[in-house]
Amino acid sequence: MTPREGPLSIEIEKQSVQNDYLIVDVDADIVDGLNGFNPVGLGSRFRKTRNYTPISTVGVGDVLSVTVFEADNGGLFSGEAGNSVQFPKIVVDRGGEISLPYTGAIKVKGKTPVQIQDLVVASLEGKAIQPQALVNVVRNENNVVTLNGDVAKPGLYPLPTKGARLLDVVALAGGAKYAARETFVTLQRGKKQGVQLMKTVIEQPNENIYVSRGDRIYLSHDPQRYTVLGAVKKPSVYTFDAATISALEAIAAAGGLQDERADATGVFVFRYESPAILDALNISYNKIRLGKVPTIYRINMKHAKSYFYAQSFHLKDKDSVFVSNARSVEIGKVLGLLRQATGSIGNVAGTVNRFD
Repeated sequence: MTPREGPLSIEIEKQSVQNDYLIVDVDADIVDGLNGFNPVGLGSRFRKTRNYTPISTVGVGDVLSVTVFEADNGGLFSGEAGNSVQFPKIVVDRGGEISLPYTGAIKVKGKTPVQIQDLVVASLEGKAIQPQALVNVVRNENNVVTLNGDVAKPGLYPLPTKGARLLDVVALAGGAKYAARETFVTLQRGKKQGVQLMKTVIEQPNENIYVSRGDRIYLSHDPQRYTVLGAVKKPSVYTFDAATISALEAIAAAGGLQDERADATGVFVFRYESPAILDALNISYNKIRLGKVPTIYRINMKHAKSYFYAQSFHLKDKDSVFVSNARSVEIGKVLGLLRQATGSIGNVAGTVNRFD
């Protein structure tokens, strides 16, 4: 075999059938389709809490402050301080109940402070003089979320009564340790789990979802990378130095095409593509295959318009950009090998003649 770096363009195309991978020629429709596709993120996976503010409710272990007011003197709660009394630090017991004088046990688990106020008033009807109640949550042990990973201050964080969005909770924890483009957010809610890039959460409001009681949030530092190989000046693994990197920018980062070697018609982006994206692009593939589909996007840089396509074709994490050698380069290598072989034969012949 002749020494070379990677397959030729024609070989990639010929081997696509037997190796069961797709070759997709990049044009305006492909670029628009890829850029317009919205993957399933936090907003779609947890859509029940996307469009409204959740109401915080009281749970076991929460500490409440209850104040009862009466309309006139001489009532149950009248005294030197007036016609009211405050009951601080009332803990919701394991049964989800609290007890106050003259009220008996009141079931408060799952109730809002306003609902608990109504229950207190109802329990005092006929006993106190036109009672009114005020209930506040002093310490919230139940309505909390857990935040761990690459944040400044991991721990348990209580949710305010008005609710809180994902970025609000991250801010309470001092923010992420690393850049948003290098940080992923994993949110676990019951049996559901969703993952999203922090930068996407910041830029797309529907991804900045309301968190719910008991949510577990984990931030992880995972810089996105891509590889550039083949007939470029600096083949290597590169880290995304911006939120998005185009195929054209990736080639430029690798020093550009090697003019004497590169096949400008054979610029390829290797990717394991999501079936949902291929369906959205109306590209047929072997649907028997489970999981992502090995796909090669081909960009013909011989055409001027393809530079616009390459500029708009955004790379994803773990993509590989490959620039194949020109066919003439391979022919030149073969001729070089033949010249070396011919020269060696000539040298041997000359040595034999000297012995003669």
